[in-house]
Amino acid sequence: MTLLKQSLAFSNELGIKNIDRKFMDFKYQEKNDFQNIVNIVQGELFDIIENMFSYHPYLGNYCLDLSAITFMYLKAKGIEAEMVYGNVNINNSPEDEWDTTPEYLQNEYQLKIKKGEQDVHAWVGIGGNIIIDFALPERLWKNYKYPKEINFPIGKSDFFEKSLKVKYKPMAMGSDFFKQTNRYDPLDDIFGFKNIVERLM
Repeated sequence: MTLLKQSLAFSNELGIKNIDRKFMDFKYQEKNDFQNIVNIVQGELFDIIENMFSYHPYLGNYCLDLSAITFMYLKAKGIEAEMVYGNVNINNSPEDEWDTTPEYLQNEYQLKIKKGEQDVHAWVGIGGNIIIDFALPERLWKNYKYPKEINFPIGKSDFFEKSLKVKYKPMAMGSDFFKQTNRYDPLDDIFGFKNIVERLM
């Protein structure tokens, strides 16, 4: 939570707009509440992502789009969520997965760089300590030879760190960062998720 608060402060310094701070409030901590979120993520949201990325054999490098879609769908469900950007360390590796720094994120955002690949990891945060990262499982399989049984894209931060040796390092947050450095605004319902949610109710 300390890193998240630092990320919020840094994001405010950068002037990132429309940050939903409520995602940092502790929610969905009881077993049944948390399981309901897991069911949404690994059920209907998983099906949507599987369909949208059916032509991509490897999802480990698509964290930005995966996180944007996750964010958009959860918002359509009325779940307070936010996109988070930073780095991740896997299996106590001497190096993190990316070369991301706060200075790099500042440059990307302020210059509105929309070309080339972004050297940053992204995930979605909800309920204060719950992380949703659809890019993680395939990255664990390919680069670190984790067993295929580890195929869940959601968990609490302490579970990722203690059980999977995956340590998330947030640096910035807010869907506006994605909007300014990518092709679309995650606050727009361009994929019609609201209609999908209504049909599923």
